[in-house]
Amino acid sequence: MSETSQLLTVKEVQSHLGWSRATIYRHMSAGQFPKPRRLSSGSVRWDQRDIEELIRVGTDAWKEQSESVL
Repeated sequence: MSETSQLLTVKEVQSHLGWSRATIYRHMSAGQFPKPRRLSSGSVRWDQRDIEELIRVGTDAWKEQSESVL
């Protein structure tokens, strides 16, 4: 069985985390947040599984995980 994941808007990510848009983008710039998928020039979405993993491990661990993959 294939597992599907929902793509979340920035407002949905804000709702999941309780963070402002600026905080999300600040953590992205620091490498502590998943990069979104660009759907068009003005539209990005985050994979729900990535956000759930971030919630599970925290921003510092997310950065360490993403750096170890590189």
